[in-house]
Amino acid sequence: MADKFWLRCGLLVCSVLLVVTVPAYTEPTAPAGQAGQSLAITGKVIMGPSLAGKGSATDTLFVFAREVNGPPMPVAIVRATKKDLPFTFRLDDSTGMMPSRKLSDVGTVVIVARLSKSGKAMPESGDLEGMSQPVKPGVDGITIVIDRERP
Repeated sequence: MADKFWLRCGLLVCSVLLVVTVPAYTEPTAPAGQAGQSLAITGKVIMGPSLAGKGSATDTLFVFAREVNGPPMPVAIVRATKKDLPFTFRLDDSTGMMPSRKLSDVGTVVIVARLSKSGKAMPESGDLEGMSQPVKPGVDGITIVIDRERP
């Protein structure tokens, strides 16, 4: 009987020590300065009326952010097809091309929407394009109109 008593006391002491020494779990918090702040760019891509009949449903649609005063390589990119138009997009760090270049780390960008007949990301003659005005990451609800054909 005495052995059971000491066993229960030992278990009680261990559980108290465990509760006191192990910190409670808390949800991770956003880094200072970014709490509640979205650095994504969202919007939609539509065809301009003058080009509505051009291209085929299987043409590849690239929507990407490119730094205004930076290299021509996109910072973030998503891909769809013409049949997805009007296309709602979201560009953020998860759609980046390189881990070392994040949308949240750049200043001003332009959003380009390109319909490619070849399916290649590099622009070619005959591709249909539209471009935004310069914007900063965190902008919601912009509209890109595909309104010109590359010569």
